[in-house]
Amino acid sequence: MKKILLFALAIGIGYASFAQTKHVLRSTKAPNADVLMEAAPQSAKTIMAPEKLTTKTGQIKGVDASYVPIGQSGNAYGFYNNPRTYVWADPSLNSIVFTHRMIGGVEVEGNSRVSYDVSTDGGTSWTTNVQAYAPLGPGPQYPDAAGRYPQGAIINPEGNTNPDDAFYSYFICTLDNTNGNWGGYAYGSNPLTTTDPPTPSQVNLTSGGDFWRLIPDAYTVTQQGVAWYTDGNYETADYVYNGVITIGRGEIVDGELEVVESQMDFLADGDGINDSKIAFGPDGQTGYIVYMSDVVSDPTPYTSYHPVLLKTTDGGESWSDPINVQFGGVDGIESIKYYWSDEIIESIDFYGPGFNRDEVYYNMGFQVDIAVDSQGNPHLNGLITIGTDEGWFPGEGTMAEWHLYSTDGGTTWNATALYDNIFFDGDIGAIVQYNRPYVGSTIDGHYMFFSWLDTDLEGAEGNTNPNIFVVGYDTEDMVYTDVDNVTELSLYWFSAFYGSMSQYVFAEKNDDTWTCEIPFVFTEYTVPGDDTQEMNFYYIDGYTIGMAVGIGDNEELANFSVAQNSPNPAVNNTSILVTTETPGAINLRVSNILGQVVHNQSVSNSALAYTFNVDVSNLDSGIYFYTIEIGNKSVTKKMLVN
Repeated sequence: MKKILLFALAIGIGYASFAQTKHVLRSTKAPNADVLMEAAPQSAKTIMAPEKLTTKTGQIKGVDASYVPIGQSGNAYGFYNNPRTYVWADPSLNSIVFTHRMIGGVEVEGNSRVSYDVSTDGGTSWTTNVQAYAPLGPGPQYPDAAGRYPQGAIINPEGNTNPDDAFYSYFICTLDNTNGNWGGYAYGSNPLTTTDPPTPSQVNLTSGGDFWRLIPDAYTVTQQGVAWYTDGNYETADYVYNGVITIGRGEIVDGELEVVESQMDFLADGDGINDSKIAFGPDGQTGYIVYMSDVVSDPTPYTSYHPVLLKTTDGGESWSDPINVQFGGVDGIESIKYYWSDEIIESIDFYGPGFNRDEVYYNMGFQVDIAVDSQGNPHLNGLITIGTDEGWFPGEGTMAEWHLYSTDGGTTWNATALYDNIFFDGDIGAIVQYNRPYVGSTIDGHYMFFSWLDTDLEGAEGNTNPNIFVVGYDTEDMVYTDVDNVTELSLYWFSAFYGSMSQYVFAEKNDDTWTCEIPFVFTEYTVPGDDTQEMNFYYIDGYTIGMAVGIGDNEELANFSVAQNSPNPAVNNTSILVTTETPGAINLRVSNILGQVVHNQSVSNSALAYTFNVDVSNLDSGIYFYTIEIGNKSVTKKMLVN
C-alpha cells in the first residue's frame, strides 16, 4: 500500500529510476550513542512556565477533531526514543495518561522531573503537569538520579470502572552515574485522580552486583492490573550486552506500586540488541517479550536484526526458549522474500543479475512494537529492508512497513507489507526522528492498529516533516483497512513530531461497525527545529477508524495474506504473492475503477504460497483493484498500471 504522490512526473519516472538509485549500505546496529542527553545546565536558573495554550479545532478526513494542549517539557529529549508507553488509554475507565519530563522551576531539578497529564473524559479535558518524580538532589553534572525517557500507564484493578479507584504508574531510567552517566531506574504510582496535590510514591534502583541498568524501552500493564518491564543488562554505557535480561513484575500493594525483579539468561554475551517490548493478551496469562537482535552467537540464515521472542502462558511464572522470526533463506517468510522485484534487488551491487532469492538478506530495525490478540497470538510492527551480511539499505524502494504475525502462538510466522516507506530517519536539530512503529488494539484484542511516521512532502530530504500513518486490521477475518494519513490536510500536516499511539483504543459499536477512536500524542516545537527549547504536547481528540463487524463463522474463514503487487506501478507485468496456511483454490480478479473485471485467474494451489504473474501490457494506464478469494474470504488491494 504505497503512498502515491500526486505528481504525474514522479509517477512517470519512479520505476525507471530504480536502476539509477545509489543504495547506501548502513550498519544494522542501532546508533545507541545517539540516545543523547541535552547539555548539562551551566548554572541554576528559573524557567518561566509557558503561556496558556488553547484547544485547536479542525477536521481530519471530514470529521471534526480537536488538538488539545496537554503538558510541556523543557526540550525534545526524552520523547524521541523507543519507549511505547508515553500515552496510555484505559477504555474501561474512559481515561488517558501521558507521561513526560517537566518544565519550570529551578533548572537543577526542573527538566529532570517527570510528570503526567490525565483525562477521565476520553481526552476532552485534562489535568496537566502532575509531578510524579523528582531527582534525589544536586549532582556533579546533572541532578542526582535525573529522570529520563519516562514511560507511564494506568494500573486498574480487574473489573473496576471508577477512575477514583485506579492508579497512575511510571517507570523511568535515571542518571545516577553507576553505569556511565546512566545506571538507575525509578518507578512509582499515584492515585489516578489525586492530582492536587499529588501523592506519588518513588523507588530508585541503581546498577551494581548482577544488575546493570541503562535505557529501558519496554513497559506494560495487563488488564488484571499487573505491571511489567524488561531490559537487557549492559555493563558500562557502551551498549555491550552481557547475556542477561532483567524482568520486573509490579502490583499495587496498600496503595503503592511494588516491584519484584528477576533475571534470566537470554541469547549470549555480545549479541546485539536494538530494541525491546513486552505485551500481554486480554487474559493476562499469555504474553510475549520481544527483543530485536542479530544473535551473532547463533545467526539466523539470511536474517540480520530480527524479532526474538519469549512467550509465557502462565502469567509470567515461566518463559519459553527464544523464538527467532526468520526472514530470509529457504525457511524464510515467502511474502518478505518475494516482495521486492527482481529489478530492485538487481540494482543493489551486492546482488546484481542472477541472484538467488533464498540468499537475499533482510533486516528489521531499529524499532519494533507488539500487541497480543484475543487468541493469544503476537502481532508486531516494524520496518524491514533488504540487506547484506554486513549491513542494510534503509531507503525508498528497498524498505517497507510490515505486520509480522503468528496464528499458532508463535510457532509459524506470516507477514504483510503495509506501506512503502519514503524516509527512514531525519535529523531535527541534534536528534534523529525514526519511523516510530506502534501497535494498538481494542481491549478485547479483536482489532489491531499499526501506526508509523513518514514524511511524504515533495522535495523533502529526510523524515523531518512527519505525518502519522495508520492502518486497521481485523485479527479474526484477517482484513486490513486502507492506510490513512492521520494528519493529512489537518492543522498539523507535515508537523506531527514524534507521534505516539496508545496500546489500547476506544471502541463503540454502531450497527455493523465498530467506531474505534485512536489516541495519539505528538510534539509541537516552540522554536522550529530547535530541540533544546520548550516543547508543547498535543492530544488528538476525535480521530476514528470504522471496523466492520465480521460475518459468519470465523473458524471456517481461510487464513491467508496478500502482498502488494510488485512492481507497483506495474509495467507490462506484475507479480502478486499469496501465502496461505492450507492448500486449495485461489482466485484472482482484477477490476478497473468502474468495477469492470479485466482479468480473471484461478489456480489449485498445493503449496502454502503462490505467485500470480499478471500480464498488464494490454491495460490502459491508471488505477486498478485486485481481489484474492479463498473460500468465502477475500482481500482487495489497489495497484497502478503505467
